[in-house]
Formats: sequence, structure tokens, C-alpha cells
Amino acid sequence: MAAVAQLPSAGPTSSPVPQQWGAAAIDAASHGAIAFCQIYYEAYDDPTRRDSEIPLLYLPNSKIIWNGNTVSSEPASLSEFLKGVPLSRHDAQTLDCHPVAAEPNTSPSLIINVTGSVLHGPSVLATTYSTSAPDRSGNTAKGTEAARDMPRKFHEMFMLKAIEQAEGMQPKYAIHSSNFRFIG
Repeated sequence: MAAVAQLPSAGPTSSPVPQQWGAAAIDAASHGAIAFCQIYYEAYDDPTRRDSEIPLLYLPNSKIIWNGNTVSSEPASLSEFLKGVPLSRHDAQTLDCHPVAAEPNTSPSLIINVTGSVLHGPSVLATTYSTSAPDRSGNTAKGTEAARDMPRKFHEMFMLKAIEQAEGMQPKYAIHSSNFRFIG
């Protein structure tokens, strides 16, 4: 069984499909999305946690696309892929979440869209983004060093599926699919 993120409940689940989501359900989904993104990106950006914790957030048959490439959701394969990703620091700048109709008497799935910037490489160990370094004459370096230190814009979409909900408890979610893409 996959480890899952515990998110706020998105509201009553007894209505038939299609379901109209009220303000309280939308608010709960939004708060859940914020909590999920904090959990996900903190683990992803920590090299001591990334390859052991991130695979636990996915369902065994999840669909994962990373910048146009399919990645296996099998835990050992995903862990190996994550070990090969350089150090990173994500700065999520926008987040949007939508509950998606589910089977009657079940919690909704959640679609989460995140945009922001990500810095890859050893410069993430610095406390701030460094876009370039001035040379002796005060000019800014324009070569590969500056490009490597430049954060890149990204968009990531997650579909979270409710996998468990005990009576009177908030649902537990796991990642059903994710799609990461550099933009710009």
C-alpha cells in the first residue's frame, strides 16, 4: 500500500455523479492542494528524502510524465529515476485545485495545477537564486555558469485519487498521475 498524504475533506460524498461542488468543498480541496504541494516539494527538494519518500506518494499503476518522458511508477524504478535528478529547489508561485466527480458515496479526485520556478544543480545550496556573477569589470557573466544558475519555469499537474476514508475521517489521497513540464 502506498503512503499517502492526508488532506482536508472535500465535503459530503453522498450525492450522485455528476456532483456540484459548493464553496466549502472547493475551499477544502484548495487547502488540501496546498498541504499536498508542501509535502511533495519539500520531500522532492531534500536529497535525503526524495528517492525514498516520493515513490510512496504514488499509486503502483500511476502515470508519470517528466518533461515529455514516461517514468515508471514502480517504486524501485521511480527511486532510481529520482536519484538521477540533480539537486532542486522549487518555488511554487500559483496553485489551482479542482475536485473531480467520483463514484457515489466516495471522495472526489483532485486535479492540482502548479506553476512556478525550479533551480537545478549545486547552486540550490545557496540561500538565494543567483542569476549571474559580475566579472572584474562589473559586467554580468552570460555563459553557461549564468544559465545553470537561472531558475526555469515549470508547470506540473497532479491527479490525486482518494484511496481510503474511514468513517468520520478525512480521505487519504495518492498520486494517480502527474505531468511535469518546463515552460519558456
